[in-house]
Amino acid sequence: MSLAYSTHEARRTPREAVDCQSLIWSPTLPPSPALIVNISPHGCMVRSDRSVPIGGLLTVDVPEIGALRGMVIWSLGTRLGMEFEEAIELDLYVRMLAQLKSALRAPATDEGHGKDL
Repeated sequence: MSLAYSTHEARRTPREAVDCQSLIWSPTLPPSPALIVNISPHGCMVRSDRSVPIGGLLTVDVPEIGALRGMVIWSLGTRLGMEFEEAIELDLYVRMLAQLKSALRAPATDEGHGKDL
């Protein structure tokens, strides 16, 4: 009897790719810059130059949502994955994604002159 194993990571919901500046912190880590790379209502992947051990508690500041606490479930170099203690409510999650995507589409302007760059 042969068993086949999938290398695909099973998730409750798919993650959405984002490119969002943020802060992370923990009881032993002061607020530090981070980049949220992808997110779902249940967790996210973050890039940071700070090391957080697997199983450690971490808080991430999610735009339009606020501070979300969770557990680091994997860590590889400068990337880490965390699962939120409480899922983001679906309506808040959808609004957050819409805001992030509209910010990515907005043209950059020269604040001093109001001209597109």
